[in-house]
Amino acid sequence: MNSERLASQGGAKAGLRAACFCLAVAALAGCSRTVVEAPPPAQAEVVAACPGPDYVWIGGYWDWSWGHYVWIGGRWERPAHPRAEWIRPRWERRGERYVLVKGYWR
Repeated sequence: MNSERLASQGGAKAGLRAACFCLAVAALAGCSRTVVEAPPPAQAEVVAACPGPDYVWIGGYWDWSWGHYVWIGGRWERPAHPRAEWIRPRWERRGERYVLVKGYWR
């Protein structure tokens, strides 16, 4: 191997390590997605049969992954506690960008 190839591989590895580090920090921080494009309209969903009396339907939403929007389908879920309320995820416009505020139990 020549020294130029080793140098380019080292630079690529450093870039990959930096990208992985940024993704790990973002995941740990629970930060939201920020994009320039407005999300598409919500998709119509077929709600499956409820699996039991304690379940709540969590509607689907648009997420952002690898440079485009992807639909995350709805699901049935048990609330965190009996009086819990699901706050659905939403996209907020902030200046020229859209920010995904993740859903959560309140």
